[in-house]
Amino acid sequence: VLIALHGHGDDPASARAWGRQLAPHGWEVLAPGAQEDAGGQRSWFSTGPRGVVLGELRSSAHKIGDLVERLQAGGSRVAVAGFSQGGALALALGLFGIHPDAVISICGFYPELEGKVEVAVASGSAPAASQATQVLVLNAAEDEFVPAFLGADAAAMLSAQEIPSTYQVVGGGHQVGKDALEYSRSWLARVLSSGIRVSLGLPVDRVDTGAELVSGAAVADLAAGYERLGFHAAYVTDHPAPDDRWLSSGGHQALEPTVALAVAAAVTDRLLLHTNVYVLPYRNPFIAAKALSSLDVLSGGRLILGVAAGYVGAEFAAVGADFDSRGATLDESLEMLLRIWTETSISGAGANWSARSVTALPHPSAVPPIWVGGNSKAAIRRAIRYGQGWSPFPTPVGSGKGLRTAEISSVDALAERLQLVKQLCEEAERTEPLSICFVPFSLGGYLANPAAGLAPLLEEVAQLSELGVDWLALMVPGDTRSEVLDHARELSGALNLA
Repeated sequence: VLIALHGHGDDPASARAWGRQLAPHGWEVLAPGAQEDAGGQRSWFSTGPRGVVLGELRSSAHKIGDLVERLQAGGSRVAVAGFSQGGALALALGLFGIHPDAVISICGFYPELEGKVEVAVASGSAPAASQATQVLVLNAAEDEFVPAFLGADAAAMLSAQEIPSTYQVVGGGHQVGKDALEYSRSWLARVLSSGIRVSLGLPVDRVDTGAELVSGAAVADLAAGYERLGFHAAYVTDHPAPDDRWLSSGGHQALEPTVALAVAAAVTDRLLLHTNVYVLPYRNPFIAAKALSSLDVLSGGRLILGVAAGYVGAEFAAVGADFDSRGATLDESLEMLLRIWTETSISGAGANWSARSVTALPHPSAVPPIWVGGNSKAAIRRAIRYGQGWSPFPTPVGSGKGLRTAEISSVDALAERLQLVKQLCEEAERTEPLSICFVPFSLGGYLANPAAGLAPLLEEVAQLSELGVDWLALMVPGDTRSEVLDHARELSGALNLA
């Protein structure tokens, strides 16, 4: 929820109008009104000969604070944005122990109090610096009513209180103009997306670049760079036998996943190693278990095992796997991985395999997290039964049949699918939440034009975070290592990863 605070003499309707332009997609906008002063104008507080009247400021702050507290208690994230005097009120909320998730002051100022600041502070409790509200102080270069230097003073006072703040001057006068709205939207998206984790793809599908991106040295350089820039994981895909028809319709090449990620593991210490995704039905479960556990053991337990049933029929035929039974084979393989990694003297038989007292050591020190890919109800049930995460992916309208999965063609459609996840977890009496890893709809636009596509990507990241998505699978453009790392650096900064 965005709470929009109007300026002195303004109407709440004006704040509601610019608030709707500033708020992330799907957010509710509330615009409370100040009391009217003796002159009949709405005012959050009056100013006496020695500064702002403390009692009036406190009363207005608590009015907003009660609203913030009620919304947060209901599970909503809350941002407070104010213009002019409303911006001053927004900046003062922390003095009274009121801590929304974000505060934006546009053409505002830090109120000089008629009385000691300590009196106001005593009426509330400040959070630890690491948990303090993020604040944006935004002023306009041509503002004749609230000069930009007052914003600089406000940012300095916030910094002195160890409140994390950003100060920015934009073009325009005393109004919530286009530049102010654009900067505020972008900043709010970054703040709201903080805390979400990112798995960044290694561009080993770009075989036309040769050894520049598809070589041991390239994987090592990029993986080390990803870790240094604060990314949480690196991922690769899995296509051992892509056919020409699939490649000509948008498919791509891939290195063998465990080999590529082993190179990444050798030059990093913290970076998680993500198969996104590993098609288990292509493989004998014992061969798959040995390759995956070897990677996990040698990397010190850093594997995230993303798996899926697969959908390219020609690829199944090329590797000698049965396409029609792939779902059942995936279930069987997941059951066997868990046995192979935790048991000894395993006996049994399945699709194209038979085991007599098999002990495959070393076991992983802990079973790697398993994220099941696919949009279907069957994939969700599989994640609930065997895994720790679900990895849905965006599908254009009309493509679900070709991809052999349910369509997720919008953020709203994803929200509906996440409600289904909740329902199925309840039916299965599963209390442990699933991690949700998703590829943003706007990633394609960002890859085509990073300069224009970054802001929409950040806005969508904020929306996904609101829905409960806690992991993103992203990629950056570039045909050289330096280009890839430059874009990764920009993305890391925009997402506050480093």
